Amino acid sequence: MEQFYKQLNIPNNCEVNNTIYKKAFLDNADLTSTDKKIINDHIKKVTWKYCLKPETINILPYKDDKRDYLEIEIIEVQLNEISKVNRIAEIIMRAIPYPILLILVDNDKLKLAVGDMRKNLSDSSKVTVDDFVFTDWIDTNSLDEYSENLFAGLNISTLDSSNYYAMYQDITSKLNVYNFSKVKGEDISKSEGMSNSDIKACYDKIKSIEVEISALKSKVKKAGSIKEKVELNIQIDKLKKEVDILKSKI
Repeated sequence: MEQFYKQLNIPNNCEVNNTIYKKAFLDNADLTSTDKKIINDHIKKVTWKYCLKPETINILPYKDDKRDYLEIEIIEVQLNEISKVNRIAEIIMRAIPYPILLILVDNDKLKLAVGDMRKNLSDSSKVTVDDFVFTDWIDTNSLDEYSENLFAGLNISTLDSSNYYAMYQDITSKLNVYNFSKVKGEDISKSEGMSNSDIKACYDKIKSIEVEISALKSKVKKAGSIKEKVELNIQIDKLKKEVDILKSKI
């Protein structure tokens, strides 16, 4: 895991390394009893690893009517259990009012997460975070070409340093490119003409279709007649062609 942080190339004066105790999340009145149980049972430790802010790295804050990107936090979450990992990420990123690169850790594997943070128009003390982007689990002991490209792209010296919002958007773009490259089976980092949001929408649609295909395959196994099997397989083939079309767009 330390090798991953070295590849980020973050200046030493940005290092924080403070523990964020679970109580900070459990005291959130918006959490359900199920969410609180997930935090208690599934999280081993949360560490505030780095803080990128004007006092530690010379990048301008960003502010407009919708967003305040005054700094970027890099937070690590060590897990006891990974089954609710995406929900854990959502809870943490909505509880901390700063844009976050979240690093979820399961032994030697990591999963990266970001989200679009905006001002909460109905409650100024809160933020709205959605459009989450998650990578798959990456084995840091066995990197493929896509994860190697991702880690190299997250080197802070290569990211857009115009301001913190531009930098966070660049990080998000790197995660989206990684995700789509994995499903396409080739590196799309040099592709042009498709926006970051379009890449994410295309990737999300592919993953949704893959869930449909998986469900249909289960039905095929349980089908009681040849006719039913044939009809289900026709649906599967149609969905696979739809995936191929989506992959060819980039």
